[in-house]
Amino acid sequence: MKPEAIQFLSNTGLFGPVIIVPVILADELHASEALIGVLAGLFASAGFLSSYLFGRASDVYGRRLILLAGLGLTAAATVAQGFSIIVGGLPVFAAVRVLIGFSSGMFPAALLAYAYDAKSKMGKFSSWSAAGWGVGNLTVGLFGAMYEFAYFYCAAILMVSFVIALTLKFGNEVRMEVPLFPVAIIKRNAPVYSAMLIRHTGASMIWVTYPLFLQSIGADVVWVGIIYAVNAFGQFFIMMFLDRYDPAMLVAVGLGSSAVTFFTFMLADNYWQIVPSQVLLAASWACLYVGSLRYVMDRNREKATVSGILSSVLNVSGIVGPVLGGFAAVAIGFKGTIGIASVMAAVAFCIFLYELRASGEFYRLGRLTRGRA
Repeated sequence: MKPEAIQFLSNTGLFGPVIIVPVILADELHASEALIGVLAGLFASAGFLSSYLFGRASDVYGRRLILLAGLGLTAAATVAQGFSIIVGGLPVFAAVRVLIGFSSGMFPAALLAYAYDAKSKMGKFSSWSAAGWGVGNLTVGLFGAMYEFAYFYCAAILMVSFVIALTLKFGNEVRMEVPLFPVAIIKRNAPVYSAMLIRHTGASMIWVTYPLFLQSIGADVVWVGIIYAVNAFGQFFIMMFLDRYDPAMLVAVGLGSSAVTFFTFMLADNYWQIVPSQVLLAASWACLYVGSLRYVMDRNREKATVSGILSSVLNVSGIVGPVLGGFAAVAIGFKGTIGIASVMAAVAFCIFLYELRASGEFYRLGRLTRGRA
């Protein structure tokens, strides 16, 4: 259970502050919605670079070093983020936020590859990520406006995950040669990478100002944390049951249901009305993420590389989406931005089905069992 514990704790410490970052930037540091989007894009840019580089490095140089370095640097940067609220101001807060983006992209691929090699089921293993995210959102929300203490709390949790990682037994790791730009690997997994890029760009347009949207329909900081936690804990329970299904079918279900989920956001006029949509969001992302992760890891021996590229795709979405979402929120409002995201998810669904048909894998949508025991 040590890899699962690291997965849970690292995600608790890393994603807990997500609900307060836009609020800190808007209320404490007086950043505009457009600037919040730009800063989110810079955070994701750092994550894109590190996910790509260190995913490959985990296959080439070994996973232990990358895992420990990433967890340790993330914990240190989270402490620095807390102090930046007290003494730094907007430039320092933004710089440290980018550092967290880089360091937090270093270790997930190494941890995923370690768990896969240990015969962990990816659905159940991924569920601990969602559980950590939920606990982090819920407990950080309880700190209210004591934002710096919320960061120190998250840093302590990250340090615990680092200590547990020190005790992992890696044995004789198999290292392999992977090109710096693995064109063949990217082409092999293009159906998932391309569909995820489009869907998650739209989703990132929503998430960059989502806490502000929730506040606009009556939610306070505690309720924002609860609403986020409904999504996260829903993912935790749903992911536990997805390992028996074919990855391609899970991806298709996740993309189609994402389009429906985002549309339902536009129907909410009070914060309590968004709760059923959060449950639907949990189901759609659980299917999409577990399906995508298994799709690339089951069919490639370069486990850390392909999962690192998947994380990089998510981060590319996190670069473009928040910038577009910040400006869109100013121009057409929160619900207009959400409408664009719903259309993008529908487009991603159609592209994925087309690429499955073109590759001859369309038959997989009818399979209900796993491709890997």
